[in-house]
Amino acid sequence: MERDMISTLPKTILHDILSRMPEEDAVRTSVLSKSWAEAWSTYPILYFSDTMIVGTFPRPWEDFLRKRKNFIDHVKRTLLRFHTQGLAIKQFRLIINFDLQYMSLDVDHWLKLASESGVQVLEICLPKGHEQDEKALDPCYILPTGIIEAKSLYKLVLMGGIRVDQAFLSHSVKFFSLRVLSLWSVLLEDEQAIEHLISCCPLIEDVTLKCCSVLNNGGIGGLLEPRTSRMQSISMNALPKLKKVDVQGIPEIIIIDAPSLEYFCFCPGGDVHSPFKMNFDKCRNLRVLYLWSLKSTTITDKWFLDLFTKFPFLECLKFVNCTMSETINISSAQLKVLELSNCSNLKEVNIDAPNLLSCEYSGGGASKPIISFLNSSSNLEVKAFIEIDFMEVGNLREIIQNFKPQNVLASLSLFIHQPIVVSIN
Repeated sequence: MERDMISTLPKTILHDILSRMPEEDAVRTSVLSKSWAEAWSTYPILYFSDTMIVGTFPRPWEDFLRKRKNFIDHVKRTLLRFHTQGLAIKQFRLIINFDLQYMSLDVDHWLKLASESGVQVLEICLPKGHEQDEKALDPCYILPTGIIEAKSLYKLVLMGGIRVDQAFLSHSVKFFSLRVLSLWSVLLEDEQAIEHLISCCPLIEDVTLKCCSVLNNGGIGGLLEPRTSRMQSISMNALPKLKKVDVQGIPEIIIIDAPSLEYFCFCPGGDVHSPFKMNFDKCRNLRVLYLWSLKSTTITDKWFLDLFTKFPFLECLKFVNCTMSETINISSAQLKVLELSNCSNLKEVNIDAPNLLSCEYSGGGASKPIISFLNSSSNLEVKAFIEIDFMEVGNLREIIQNFKPQNVLASLSLFIHQPIVVSIN
């Protein structure tokens, strides 16, 4: 009989093996041997989702209540075991889809136990919330101030119906170890709340803000119904470690003073008609810039000239659903990746980038600009995704000839629309 050598490995190595397996397979290892059972029972990455136990509707109401209770007991029992045995929790991920109001006290208790167990990564995903309810009547889970007592926390992800209130922001202890902050559809007390929160993270490296809202309490004396509104602006200052910013749904003003910033992605979201205002000139180390849905501001030739002057290390540029001037000239010795996707008005693009390795263009309809490579690398790959009507197949040669010189075209993908069949014909 062959000896089971894997089961004799140190527990830290068994934990590493579990982290590389699909969760359902990792669970099954607990029946292999006593060593694997102990490894699974002390595995410091905890993931709980009520759909795993409760399932989805339709189902008998009594069955749902029983399974919901089983889920609550399971999470509590697991966290208590880690807490009482002094076991560390590296990652705690919680996904809840039903009855948030009923479970809020339980969630408070779970977060307290996780915090006291040295949690490093905390991810909370809750249902709906204010995004579905403009009048702010839909209950949100109020994040407890005790969560900031988790001094080991370096990554915090909040998604869905979560409210960060003023008591949380004015708490004396702050996120001194936090490096990654991600807020999706979170409700904030006021416009400056997020700025105050980020400013209390001196080691922050990565910030993601998507579709967050602000609570308006209804005027003088709060006589009017509270309502929510989209955040209008954001400012990030005095953050020497900040390297990555991803912002969506803040339409007007972005001010960033972060000398170490390397990655910036921005999408205003919604129907934005006012001119886009952005000031991140001090981020001289910027290497990646993604801009999405800039319809209110025309990106001109001068814009590109200023861009490469301000950011001499820029290597990757991506534009999606942006408004361009008819002719743009891109000249950069550092640029390696360029993407132009569904950019309106564009008729001519002249690219002088000797170190460019990848260029992608996608578009459709009347937008078929001439794209010229004035000075290109022998390793350059050009990918074109072009949507054409079936009646335009005969013009395919003309479309391909818009890429000059034509020997740089390494691949071409075509999506040809099917003819629309009219019922009366």
